[in-house]
Amino acid sequence: MKVYQPSREQGKCDYREDELFVTIESLRSQLLEVAQERSLSDNAVLELSQRLDGYIVLAQNKMMENLRGRKRGIRGKALIQ
Repeated sequence: MKVYQPSREQGKCDYREDELFVTIESLRSQLLEVAQERSLSDNAVLELSQRLDGYIVLAQNKMMENLRGRKRGIRGKALIQ
């Protein structure tokens, strides 16, 4: 599975939003399966959980970035009018 990393240039994330959500859903499904078969403290469960957490944080950051962009766009339009 492809790991999405923030780009070193301009501090922007180098991933597509739809790919990110597909990855999150895939990891979530894997985590549920593994957690049902093993102990919640099992290394495989913990690793999947940590990977999923990282992708969730990326998605949250992307959503916040989009909201900030919209707010800037609205403010800019208000200033023009």
